[in-house]
Amino acid sequence: MGVRLSAALCVAAMLGPALAPVTAAQCDRACLQGVAETYLSAMLAHDPGKAPLARDARYTENGVELRLPDGLWRTVDKVGSYRLYVADPQGHAIGFFAKAQENGAPVLVGTRLKVEHGKITQIESVVGRLSSTLGGSPFGLPKGQDPLDGSPRPQFLTSLPTGKRRSREQLAAIVNTYFTGIENNSGDKPPLFAPDCHRLENLTATTNVPLAPGRTANSMNYSCAQAFELGFYHEDTRMRNRRILAVDVERGLVYAGIFLDHDATVRSYKLRDGRTQTVKNTGPWTWDAQEIFQVNADGKISQVEAVLLSVPYGMRPGWSTGVHLPSPAARKDGFKEY
Repeated sequence: MGVRLSAALCVAAMLGPALAPVTAAQCDRACLQGVAETYLSAMLAHDPGKAPLARDARYTENGVELRLPDGLWRTVDKVGSYRLYVADPQGHAIGFFAKAQENGAPVLVGTRLKVEHGKITQIESVVGRLSSTLGGSPFGLPKGQDPLDGSPRPQFLTSLPTGKRRSREQLAAIVNTYFTGIENNSGDKPPLFAPDCHRLENLTATTNVPLAPGRTANSMNYSCAQAFELGFYHEDTRMRNRRILAVDVERGLVYAGIFLDHDATVRSYKLRDGRTQTVKNTGPWTWDAQEIFQVNADGKISQVEAVLLSVPYGMRPGWSTGVHLPSPAARKDGFKEY
């Protein structure tokens, strides 16, 4: 399927302990999605008692541990119909993206729930606050975008043919080619992209955007493969705390957590076509992101969607859960990821 054997074997070794067979007693796809809906309804009601929370359930919002109800649990006033689920009965987890409003302003919510014996034991949320009046989000709500509703792209919702489905470790290895390709990106480590690959970040298209007349093309105007091959992301100096949080083998979906460091030592760099890119940010910065990847029947990354926000440089996720994938740059720097 084209994944480098060493990478696949490495991921298989890390995922091995988590590959226990699913039993009838475990929460299936419908069950997990039902738990997620109950969770969102309880959040909208500002009442943790309406969610199936375990007694010691832990909640973080944008990497900070909060006691419920706090943060978005106090301020959300609407939850839209948009849902993008990654249901993982085998891992007792579900990751999802939902559109909502907070005091009338649009937000995109990414959340990972751990569900054990019908109870939510872990809640890890990343909230992209899309209002132009708030800082912390690299993108605002695109013009004309419905702040609450809409449907995920069909690739995210389609079951793959049984004979074309990849194992959990294979899917994780494919997604890791994306992280490895973007870390100190110079075009020499191309991820496994499908020709139709398209990426949204905080609901904004960041690939395949038509070039406006009179403008110079940037990374958003290229396909996924072209942007990586040209080396547009060279200032992304560490892709660390790479965690696989949920996997849906049937649909080829992977829900991942990641921190993107920019150490600000890269001031300018040349793309492979000879153009020079100048970095505007003068100080180090980090993005905290949760991302959903769809891997198609050919074992290639077809669709990417992310919720992300700016956080203090070097911030850690507040969780050590999930399957950890190595960051060569973090190892080289001696960065303590957990």
